[in-house]
Amino acid sequence: MEHIFPLPRPTPAPPKTSNPIIQAGHRYSIDVQKLADDRLGELEHDLQNGLLGDYQLSIEQAVAIAVDTKQTPIQAFVWNSDLLNPLFNNCLPITATHPQQPNHNRLTLLDASMAAPELSLLDDTPTLSISPCFKLEWDTAGFCSQLGVLQLLESTRTVHFVDGETMTLLDTETLDRGPVLYLSGTESHLPVIPLGPFQQQGQQQKLLFSQAVTQAIPTQIAGNPVASISVLEKYTVYFMQNAGADRPDLNIWVPVHLPVVWGWSIRVQQRYDGVWDIFRKKLIMPSASTEAPKLPIWRSNSLLCQTAQLA
Repeated sequence: MEHIFPLPRPTPAPPKTSNPIIQAGHRYSIDVQKLADDRLGELEHDLQNGLLGDYQLSIEQAVAIAVDTKQTPIQAFVWNSDLLNPLFNNCLPITATHPQQPNHNRLTLLDASMAAPELSLLDDTPTLSISPCFKLEWDTAGFCSQLGVLQLLESTRTVHFVDGETMTLLDTETLDRGPVLYLSGTESHLPVIPLGPFQQQGQQQKLLFSQAVTQAIPTQIAGNPVASISVLEKYTVYFMQNAGADRPDLNIWVPVHLPVVWGWSIRVQQRYDGVWDIFRKKLIMPSASTEAPKLPIWRSNSLLCQTAQLA
């Protein structure tokens, strides 16, 4: 007589964790009873471990401040959750006031392109321009947040006169302060330019960001005929997010993608027939960089670095 026994049922896979995770841009208290780190409060150490006491932005400067260990309770902002080691992860209790989702917000750079520089008439003045273009996908799986952008600039713009003299229009390296915040001079002067309203948690959308960089080409300055203008620049683009810029005590702007670097080296001069034309160009096509600083810091802006104004 044959006996038929039921086959064992497959063991169901364990359910995926739904526990909330630590989110960048938010302030957390530090459980000092679990912390055995006597270097907390040293700025470089805090930065390397994804923490900050504060991150204050203005058009003149960006200031990173170390964690204040004399404060009770000790609190810190997480600027990069990927840098948190297990020790700090266990010392940052998540409360009901923090995001409760098990996922991070994510920005995907779908495409980065840049057409060739152009010379065109703007208000009857020859104007050189270039416009990098970024196609983005913004996914707020973790919490409601606003997406923004800022650009740091390293630049030298020089006018060459017919008589052989030169005049510097813009030089960010004279004070040896590193890259400066780029301000176009035509937009509202904010350190971070919002790329739209707040996006609710769980939403996803595709965005396009493009900002023209220009240089006017005058035929003369103070009666001195211009022979050519040269531009040598590198831009570092930071896409940032903030869960509530109106509450700087609870939220800070933090990077949400690797920095993107682009640049151009170009010379514009008159041809024999008097028409302005591009005589030399070299482009650095936009691409994500692991070598650029992950957290943008600046101590000046491009408008303050202008050494001469064109009429």
